[in-house]
Amino acid sequence: MNIGIVSLGCAKNQVDLEEILAYLKINGFETVSDPHLADIILVNTCGFIDAAKKESIDAILEMVEYHKPVVVTGCLATRYLEELKKEIPEVSLWIPLEDYHRFGEVFSTILKGKKLTGKINPTKRSFISPKRQAYLRISDGCNNFCTFCAIPYIRGRFKSVPFEVLKKELDIFDKEGIRSLTVISQDTSMYGRDINHSLVDLVKEIIKHPNFDFVKLMYLYPDEVTDELIDLYNKENITPYFDLPVQHFSDKILKHMGRRGTEKDIIDLITKFRKRVPNAVLRTTIMVGFPSETDEDFAEVLKQIEKIKFYHLGCFMYSPEEGTPGAKFPDQIPQKIKRARYNAVMKLQKKISYQLNKQRIGQEFKCLITDYDPATLTYGCINNLYASDDIDGQMRLYSKVPLKEGDLVMAKVVNAFVYDLEGEVTEILRS
Repeated sequence: MNIGIVSLGCAKNQVDLEEILAYLKINGFETVSDPHLADIILVNTCGFIDAAKKESIDAILEMVEYHKPVVVTGCLATRYLEELKKEIPEVSLWIPLEDYHRFGEVFSTILKGKKLTGKINPTKRSFISPKRQAYLRISDGCNNFCTFCAIPYIRGRFKSVPFEVLKKELDIFDKEGIRSLTVISQDTSMYGRDINHSLVDLVKEIIKHPNFDFVKLMYLYPDEVTDELIDLYNKENITPYFDLPVQHFSDKILKHMGRRGTEKDIIDLITKFRKRVPNAVLRTTIMVGFPSETDEDFAEVLKQIEKIKFYHLGCFMYSPEEGTPGAKFPDQIPQKIKRARYNAVMKLQKKISYQLNKQRIGQEFKCLITDYDPATLTYGCINNLYASDDIDGQMRLYSKVPLKEGDLVMAKVVNAFVYDLEGEVTEILRS
């Protein structure tokens, strides 16, 4: 049987889907990209913020128009299960996160006589990322309960993936030719504290796999970053890409958000990191328009963005999420003010990003070739400067000799834009 897939949401949601697809493949299913060719369509949804919810619902409504059995999984199917069953009765089957442990049993209810065997195995995945790239999800859930965030209510309390399971996954990735590894979690720096391990233990294990050309650690909670972890960023294949979602700089707003630590703690950590890892690429996330945010609070955000100069910065307007404390806070900020503050942050960050990019001209970076675009005669690549999913921007490369996916090269930056770079290949390190 053919199964068509629609993949939405974050990388952590993608890992869920890759495990599901591997399980279905073992049970005789083939994945197809064209819904017309599918016997069953699976929509893996996100339910984190309003825009993601709308995208998920729109995708479901589009897929039911094909008049095929539609199965809906993921966070939206977990968070709004009963409401969705009533609102979209055309969906054949809803499988929330808590039913993944018996996925085969539930999925079999829409099959005519066919029964799926076995269970989803976290060490078996059908990758939907580009070749040679993979996400290593090291935990699920979150214990932080930030007052703006619904994730603990959707995915539950923090739970580390067993260390031995991750070791096995690393070995599998290595053997399958993965060269770019992105370590993800709702709270990556928290890893292992519930199972007598630590993120440092895991990173030391990753270092034992020198075939990984790039290893990026995403979503580090500021007050959990240790000196020992910082020192590991100077190891050969631990990419000096420091993803630190600070959310805000006003101490009043940080406390209101339920974030641990202060503005000074954040600045001290960034200063320490830059001192110990001089070639660090800093990335952060800022939220504007949180309840009670004053002009003075917002001015502090702009002040620190200007001072710190993050290489990459994502900005979000606060969205009240039902079930979270923040949704009930007084002093909600009007949408017009949120939009103005968002625009001000992005205008400032564009200036900073362009300035930093221009400084890259003439510098050389190790790059892993990922694709070729005949329209522009350029190659896509992974390097130290950007997240692997292009969320920050991208670097496109020109080459005088033909390259293929998986080649490792050195490239010199020759042109800079606000977020993107262009480079020229100077040396082939591995073909």
